[in-house]
Amino acid sequence: MTLRQKQFAVYSTVFLALLLLFFFLHVSTGFTYYSHSHLLAILLGGGTAEENTVVFDFRLVRAVLAVLIGMGLALSGAVFQQLTRNELAGPGLLGVNAGAGLGVMILIFLTPVEQGLPIWSLPIVAVVGALIAAGSIFALAMRKNEAGGTYALVLSGITLTAGIHALQTLLIVLLSPEKFNQVNTWIIGNIAGNTWAHVLILGAVVIVLALILYANRTTLNILTLRDETAIGLGVSLKRSRLGFLILAVILAATCVAIGGSIGFIGLVAPHIARRLIGADCTYVLPLTALIGGWLLVTADWVGRVIIAPDEMLVGIVVALIGAPYFLFILARKRG
Repeated sequence: MTLRQKQFAVYSTVFLALLLLFFFLHVSTGFTYYSHSHLLAILLGGGTAEENTVVFDFRLVRAVLAVLIGMGLALSGAVFQQLTRNELAGPGLLGVNAGAGLGVMILIFLTPVEQGLPIWSLPIVAVVGALIAAGSIFALAMRKNEAGGTYALVLSGITLTAGIHALQTLLIVLLSPEKFNQVNTWIIGNIAGNTWAHVLILGAVVIVLALILYANRTTLNILTLRDETAIGLGVSLKRSRLGFLILAVILAATCVAIGGSIGFIGLVAPHIARRLIGADCTYVLPLTALIGGWLLVTADWVGRVIIAPDEMLVGIVVALIGAPYFLFILARKRG
């Protein structure tokens, strides 16, 4: 076993243990108190009908979604950072969250309250909006021949995201009170209130796309090399970049559609993984997924206990952690 493999085994074990610990803490937290032994008994099928409803249909759904959303956003950020060759790229900064959010808001705005929304509608419009936004930002950066440059992408992302937020503000003003409450909670980022149907949809998307990304990890590694070298190794740059871009956008947009506009996970998780294990996607992708899942399930748990019995929306907790970390990365890169 090489040194890198040993390091990967150690870090993976540590973050898997942290993920399982905070997952259990998350499921243990709620208005109804269960001892740890009793909670384990409920999870193993020994609870009453009421206890099963509380644990399985509310707590467990929320905890599993937190892990899946964290993993999806983190993997999406890892792909963006590989494609752009810089550590400041991520779904939030490249307009994916904002584009997905605008698509969802337009759908909510146009749909009568009494009609309801099909469960697949939010992910579909979120993906379309995210693809348009991400494509526009990459096009703006490429016009300056700086598609791989940090500041061209960041500035283009900030510019387009500001425009999208202006449109969102306009839509919010026009919303009815019922739709406003729904949209406002979703914009901040909130995992509560979903069902096992959402888990199945998101789980299928995250697992399938994660496997596709890992199966193509060699190509993703090659794309970080100089273009001439990548072409010499037989990689079609445009087709490969477009394919990975679409996969990353679908991952992030689906997570945003279900969990709301949660930022910074896609920036922080892959950055931590690379600092620990290097840039090889063989190790970065699985470690990034573990870190992302752990970060979001921990943030959601913190939001539930920090001002208990009230809750702080998970998007606020993530922003409080992620914003200072982003400034640290930016200052380090400028230095």
